[in-house]
Amino acid sequence: MTRVIIVDWGTTSFRAWLVECETGAVLDTVPSGRGLRSMSGQSFPDYARERLAPWRDEATGTPPVLMAGMVGAPSGWRKAGQPPLPVGAEELAARIVPAEGLAGAWILPGVHLRDTEGHVDVMRGEEAQILGAMALLGHTDGLFCLPGTHSKWARANDGCLVDFTTFVTGELRAVLLGHSILGEPATADTPFDPAAFDQGLAQAARPGGPLHHVFSSRGRFLYDALAADDIASFLSGVLIGAELDGALARYPEATTNAVVLVGGETLRAPYERAFTARGLRIAWVPADQATRAGVLAVAAHRRDV
Repeated sequence: MTRVIIVDWGTTSFRAWLVECETGAVLDTVPSGRGLRSMSGQSFPDYARERLAPWRDEATGTPPVLMAGMVGAPSGWRKAGQPPLPVGAEELAARIVPAEGLAGAWILPGVHLRDTEGHVDVMRGEEAQILGAMALLGHTDGLFCLPGTHSKWARANDGCLVDFTTFVTGELRAVLLGHSILGEPATADTPFDPAAFDQGLAQAARPGGPLHHVFSSRGRFLYDALAADDIASFLSGVLIGAELDGALARYPEATTNAVVLVGGETLRAPYERAFTARGLRIAWVPADQATRAGVLAVAAHRRDV
């Protein structure tokens, strides 16, 4: 295998890259496409075949296709398991499942965590990004933050993912802005405002908890302390501040060791600003690079891919 197609197929997005295996160089890109929420009534094999046709020989199923993300969820193409932690690239490689209906295509598994008190947490896609970030940085240990709809914080030791936790930061922001009185005067796509974000961060650091702090946006707006265009940034500050405080309680080592921040450019500015405000150090890894490097690390353990 000299080339591979890597697909990151999530709930709201589809991205694909034609990659040279030896160097990891990107030869071509499909930057966007239908996420799972837009696939109702659509055939997963047919859609992937159409999107990837310029790169593939359908008769031979080459180059192979490796997919990560929610495409392996029960609501996706085919359910790929979620083995328990600890998990490394070799364990993920052993759990890859064929993507039925498309020759030479496979879906990577996710992972899950169950603690002694009955709490269960799940992950799909971010595990590949964590492995990829370690490969890109030359690390085998570390603490990772992967911001998004469901932000993940995770710890890795000896090249394996050993612990993680989820914060519904992005989804809660979307719900508050789109389905609550707090968001009525606001719009989710207003430009990021650093000053309003800083106000939210400061509010999150006060006593009272996030259920109290998010309502502060309402009072501030009604009494001219917060403009309508600043509500989204203020709520982002409150929620990201609450996420960081929760993560620090679970991972106190973040106060002394740099956290690897793996994400897209849109979330880089607010998270870097929040980390700095909380006195934390970070190392930045773009999410798309981490995905590709992680999938390649898993593929290296499979002779049939």
